[in-house]
Amino acid sequence: MQEAQAKWFAVYTKPRQERTALAHLERQGFRCFLPLAVNPYQRRTARKPRIEALFPRYLFLQAVADRQSLGPVRSTCGVCTLVHFGMRLATLPERVIETIKRRRDPDSGLVRLQPVPVATGDRVEVFDGPLAGLQGIFTERKGNERALLLMTLLGTESTVEVDAILLQKVT
Repeated sequence: MQEAQAKWFAVYTKPRQERTALAHLERQGFRCFLPLAVNPYQRRTARKPRIEALFPRYLFLQAVADRQSLGPVRSTCGVCTLVHFGMRLATLPERVIETIKRRRDPDSGLVRLQPVPVATGDRVEVFDGPLAGLQGIFTERKGNERALLLMTLLGTESTVEVDAILLQKVT
């Protein structure tokens, strides 16, 4: 007889209650994973980086559904529900969790977010911030976090500096 394999389930939490849910689930003996990252969208004037859930309102729980009752998860402090599709609980492949874990910084444990790879001459769009929706041509990277774009603003071509994490390639 084949032994049941542990699976990763997605837990949907109450707003900004990921850490509370994590603590209570772990206290109940569940193995959980809450990937954290520095919020890339916070204002540059912020005094210190804000560390938040990589996937707001979600954390991951590993269990063997046949042997471990998942009923208590729904009534855990900070939890809304387990993610499901109809009557079936949503599961994540182990490789997805491992990929996220490999991107963590060894010292801080935070997931490293990296901008979408773009090359000089690529057409890109800014998807957030004051320039959201505007397109331009990527000209160069300025450090790790900034990028220079050639954009047409008010009928004039201008070089604009933006956060590199806010760019997406236009196909």
